[in-house]
Amino acid sequence: MAEVNRQRDFLTTTQAAELLSVSPDTVLKWVKAGKIKSIRTLGGHFRIPRTALDLPDSEIGNAISPTLQTLRESAYQYCWEYLARGGEVKPDCLDCITYRSRTRRCYELRDLPEGLGCLRVYCKSNCEQCDYFRMVNDQELNVILLSESGRLIKDWNGDGNTDGLDIQIAENEYECANIIQNFRPDFIVVDCALGKKRTAAVCRNLFNDSRIPVARIILASKTRQLKKYCDKEVCGWITRPFTIRQLKGCIAGAA
Repeated sequence: MAEVNRQRDFLTTTQAAELLSVSPDTVLKWVKAGKIKSIRTLGGHFRIPRTALDLPDSEIGNAISPTLQTLRESAYQYCWEYLARGGEVKPDCLDCITYRSRTRRCYELRDLPEGLGCLRVYCKSNCEQCDYFRMVNDQELNVILLSESGRLIKDWNGDGNTDGLDIQIAENEYECANIIQNFRPDFIVVDCALGKKRTAAVCRNLFNDSRIPVARIILASKTRQLKKYCDKEVCGWITRPFTIRQLKGCIAGAA
């Protein structure tokens, strides 16, 4: 019994990631950088003491900016959500192009001519010194792959080695909807092997899903013929199957 209780005192990198609202890859990077205390099992896996995550003012809290509490509360949010802190969107945000376009992060629009880009009403520093920028800019991009095929990505076996992408797999629309509940996707790759009518319906529903401020959808198919059925909803297209590098290139072109 004592051994069982001891095991519960430690978390896998995936469990720690869920508590911190970041990807397992990010936790692994923090572990390897020494920002999170950990031990290694006989099998070579990292285990993180629960106590290392329960103290925001401890060594880990000081090492990671912003604090763990901010990460828990604000990860994967847009700037107007971050500023609202769970309440109503601030009136000044409603007039900002970042909120009105809902297509880019505020710091991605900072170089537009004055009056056209981010209004910077609530900016108290430059972007590099902003807690929101440091939190969001360092995060992996969240990607949902909606596909019934387990081999849509040729060089990935689901082990988390995605080079800056946090990927979740959904085999059907129901699983995709459940994932969106707790996982804010930056991009959603829809496999056209679902069929024309089903793919068009999926894209339309994702585009109108109120939980996703901006649904940036990429179609994966062997031809581009299907794109005309959902031009409004789709921002990119990629040949299936594809590699992680090809997916990153497609995302860079669609962003």
